[in-house]
Amino acid sequence: MNKILGSLFLILNTSVFALSTASVNQSWFYPGDQVILTISSDGNNVIFPVIDAVAGNPVLYTSNSQKILIINGKRSRSINQSYAFSPQSDLTIPTYTLTVDGVKQDTLPIDISLKTPVKTKMGDNYILQTKINKKSIFIGDEVELTVTIKEKKTATKGMQLNLVIPEVAGLFFIKNNNSDQASDENYNIHTLKYKIVADDFGHFDIPPVMAIVGSQNTRVFGNFSINSQASKTIKIRSNSLTLTVKPLPDELRIFGDFKIEARIDTSKSESGKAVNLIITIRGNGNFEDIEKYNLAIANTTIYGDESEFDYQQWQQKFAIVGEQDFIIPSFALDYFDKVTQRKKHIATQPISIQVKHAKLEKQPTVKIDQNLSHINSNSPANNLKYSYLLFGIVIGIFIGILLFKIKNRGIIKDKNLITQIKLSRNDKALFDLLLPLNMASLSTILQQLEANIYKNAQYKIRKKDVINAIKSEH
Repeated sequence: MNKILGSLFLILNTSVFALSTASVNQSWFYPGDQVILTISSDGNNVIFPVIDAVAGNPVLYTSNSQKILIINGKRSRSINQSYAFSPQSDLTIPTYTLTVDGVKQDTLPIDISLKTPVKTKMGDNYILQTKINKKSIFIGDEVELTVTIKEKKTATKGMQLNLVIPEVAGLFFIKNNNSDQASDENYNIHTLKYKIVADDFGHFDIPPVMAIVGSQNTRVFGNFSINSQASKTIKIRSNSLTLTVKPLPDELRIFGDFKIEARIDTSKSESGKAVNLIITIRGNGNFEDIEKYNLAIANTTIYGDESEFDYQQWQQKFAIVGEQDFIIPSFALDYFDKVTQRKKHIATQPISIQVKHAKLEKQPTVKIDQNLSHINSNSPANNLKYSYLLFGIVIGIFIGILLFKIKNRGIIKDKNLITQIKLSRNDKALFDLLLPLNMASLSTILQQLEANIYKNAQYKIRKKDVINAIKSEH
């Protein structure tokens, strides 16, 4: 008997002083709604269960809070743990076990049901409609989604409306910030535009767009609302849509309307100097899928940048250094033309480059005075003697000049080069001057110059460092 009374006292004690409950913010839901499960207890020491999924639906996020109440001089506290999830069908929220002040307590199961959305209709205070300008497209194309909201002129003033655009795997919704406003006899009409882009092909069902209508005291977060006062929110939904996205034919990857151009800074270059080439593709389409070109030309050295693109054009840059005349080949692009709805091939024309070689320095000539009047030309011995003498003089002068040139060639070359370096006006001129030298000590400087010229880098190149690097090679 005492054991029964003790158990009854424990049950009464926990039920009166430590009560645990589970509740939801709505007993039914539309597709895409978020349901909030809240587990509450008024115990002093509460251990909540770890919940990763509710009836198989992943928990999107959790939150906790507590509230202290004083009623008739008595102080009480309620601790709450909330779990948000987005169910797809009818379900029963199971029983969960808490530990409250050392005692385990179970919540009751809760049934919630999926409700089929009812489209708004003429005569309602708020009407929500959607339409797309194309029902079938090729991948890479885009669709315009128009969302129209009609608000009855006699509807409650001061209401706020928040749109919730559905999420569809494989489709991206991009909002146009411009909106149109008009009115008719009964409604104020607001029109919003969205762009739909697909990154996969197939048949897509686009669920209804939802609008949450509430007073200015209603705060809306994502797909569910928090009421700061007792004002009520209503949810309205548009019609649903379907979209078919087809793969491009002939294994094409690029869709749009394009023009291609190859531009050079000069068609006549000098040996060792770079010709700058820019390939530009303009128009509209999926620029991000255009692959970079790989350029190879015999007897040239080629420096190439990575391609760059935005929503208006695609571009790639090259610097080509040749020792003799060469031809820049044609660059082609195959794509599916959005205007003709057919495969299209566009290409640039080949470009011929003439390369001039630097002129050789004029060699000094040696003049020999052959007017030897004092030589007796009638004497064979004297003729032979002075012939050897004259030959020796010529050989001596030639050897002397040769040794002088060998000794001073490097000095003269370095002096001329250093002068040109000092006179170079910009990074491009300095790069063209240093590139043909093929010196290991200049490799880092050449890389920095190339980055400054073709990649908008900001390396500071000191001419003193360049001159010192050249001198270190000798």
